[in-house]
Amino acid sequence: MFPRRKGYLLLCVLGCLFVFFVKTEKDLAANGNVLWTAGYVGSTLVWSVILGCVLGMVGTRVVCHIAENTAARQNSQTQSQDNMDGAHGRQKAIGYKRFAAWIQNRSGGQVLLGSLLLLLLAWLPVYLAYYPGICAYDAPVQTGQIMEHYYFDHHPIVHTLLLQGMLWLGSHIFGSVNAGMACYTAAQMLLLAGSMAYGMWVLHRRKAPVAIQLSVLLLGMFFPFHWYMSVSMTKDTVFSAFLLLQLVGLTDLLMEDRRSIRPWIRDLLFGIGTVGMILFRNNGKYAMIVLLAFLFLLFCFGKRARKLWGRLFAVSAVAFGVGLFVLSAVFNITHAEQGDRREMLSMPIQQMSRCMIYHGGVGVLPEDDGTMTEQDKALIHDFILDEAYRDYDPGIADPVKRHTNTYVVRYRSGEFIKTYLHLLSAYPGDMINAALALDAGFLSPFDTTHATVNQTGEKEGLGYVQTRWDEGVLNERGIYKDSKFPWLYERLEKWAENNGYLRIPLLKYIFVPGSYLWLYLGLAAVLSITDRKRFCLPLVIVGGYYGTMLLGPTVQMRYVYPVMLALPYLLGLLCKTTNSDERITKWTS
Repeated sequence: MFPRRKGYLLLCVLGCLFVFFVKTEKDLAANGNVLWTAGYVGSTLVWSVILGCVLGMVGTRVVCHIAENTAARQNSQTQSQDNMDGAHGRQKAIGYKRFAAWIQNRSGGQVLLGSLLLLLLAWLPVYLAYYPGICAYDAPVQTGQIMEHYYFDHHPIVHTLLLQGMLWLGSHIFGSVNAGMACYTAAQMLLLAGSMAYGMWVLHRRKAPVAIQLSVLLLGMFFPFHWYMSVSMTKDTVFSAFLLLQLVGLTDLLMEDRRSIRPWIRDLLFGIGTVGMILFRNNGKYAMIVLLAFLFLLFCFGKRARKLWGRLFAVSAVAFGVGLFVLSAVFNITHAEQGDRREMLSMPIQQMSRCMIYHGGVGVLPEDDGTMTEQDKALIHDFILDEAYRDYDPGIADPVKRHTNTYVVRYRSGEFIKTYLHLLSAYPGDMINAALALDAGFLSPFDTTHATVNQTGEKEGLGYVQTRWDEGVLNERGIYKDSKFPWLYERLEKWAENNGYLRIPLLKYIFVPGSYLWLYLGLAAVLSITDRKRFCLPLVIVGGYYGTMLLGPTVQMRYVYPVMLALPYLLGLLCKTTNSDERITKWTS
């Protein structure tokens, strides 16, 4: 039985938060600034509570209906299908049951290989259209490190070395650096498709309904962001593949049976996913620290399943240690330079810059009241060089971030913290507005600023899906566009350039980044309410990763892609309700 009282409370709180962020983000986008007066705060809270509670109550009723009536509904559907008048109706019902039984009777190897091949076939035209791949994002910087044999860890060293190996392979085996880039893209596609096929295999082994299995597979084949990201030369795609492997592996471990596969192999797959996510993005380390903390607390204070928590903590700790060891070894071998940690300071950079242009007396905005103290301004001038706060962009920290002197934070941390806290107490509204503006795309499904945050001047290929090459630089290094399907290339470029997903009614919400935070929070709430709290553990990793994004420099599709990729698999595993497909198999046997 669904605990309605607990459900109402939790989902109403979630609804209130949702309404609050949607309203404040809308007001900020419309006005450019929000004045947090008593009247505005009061009206916002009233609307948040009223509408949030309505959403919470509706959501609770929906979940109640699903949780308590699914079996009855399925029995009713089965009876109605069996009693359908007309040969065509009966044939259709029997046809689906036989097809579902055929799917469920496939072996794990058949599902794994079949899913892998179908995914690769669906992505192949895009690979050929963008041959040798989409060399956007960090491609110029990383290929520059490779050509100069000078490495620094602003981009993961392991990813740069992987790219270097593929470029070497192309130039020495195929006589072309461009062929090497194509080899890299093909290997990345295989890794991503392999991770998704593993997710399909676990769904199949866990007897997820056939409708869910097919839906997840078709989404993997035809969701446009999978097309673009599978052929984009970026660490985020590789990171996404390992994160999916880790999350699905952890969910599989939490289900704790001994069917079809030895337990230590599942531990190994979870460990490989953990090591991979640590190697291919710094965010992976911080997400794992959050998971380790939760597992340690569960092991120490949990009343049930302490053996499971201890085992998971041990596996996670070993994988975490292996990942850090490999990183250290790679640094020592390559003599790589430690990068600047200014990325981690994106949020205070934005907040200080906003305070400066609204209160520093610098003449950027007519609203500037010049009330900031000279002491605060002095530290900001030391921290943000060349008056770069004048280039403040609410949606992205990069224009200011690239001109920061992070030694102020490192060696004058006391002064920095004192100034930050003083600004927070003096101008709390501006500090909140800076955070809301930077994270608008994460917090509101109705935000559209995320789609244009990268667009500058008349340069093309800088939509939400970035496809722009720095052709001058890359051509000099032997990497050039060689599309095999120019007509398809033009169509894909037009869709990406014009942010075509925003013009799709309703379905656009599966593309926008702001939907996913609330979907994950809703999933966590439902699992908690239905007393399946242990399955919230994979969401702890997602929460840790979200923490790094919310403190990051901007909203980018490639940052959100890992959680986009993982959600259908987690929903399929955690929300399957009955073993209806087992009844189908029995019916046809």
